[in-house]
Amino acid sequence: MSKDKGRHNDSDDFAGISRGGAAFLVTVVALGHPWRTLKELLPMVRRLGLQALKLPLVPFALVAAMLWSRRKNRGLTFEDYLHGFGEERDQP
Repeated sequence: MSKDKGRHNDSDDFAGISRGGAAFLVTVVALGHPWRTLKELLPMVRRLGLQALKLPLVPFALVAAMLWSRRKNRGLTFEDYLHGFGEERDQP
């Protein structure tokens, strides 16, 4: 028995290819066959989404994300321009 068999090298986790190399290989294959990739990816995303919705806090997180995105993207309204919030002015 060799001494090297018990040793585990983290850089060669995927059949002798590093994680970065494996990610690059998967990316190249996915870009080479975009429709096939999408066809395989959508059922997996749907299944993960359904599993995530079964978790108790996910609906609250989705609502919070929606409210946060609306607040973040909110521009000045007509009322804001009427009251002068878009302009620099002296504070009392």
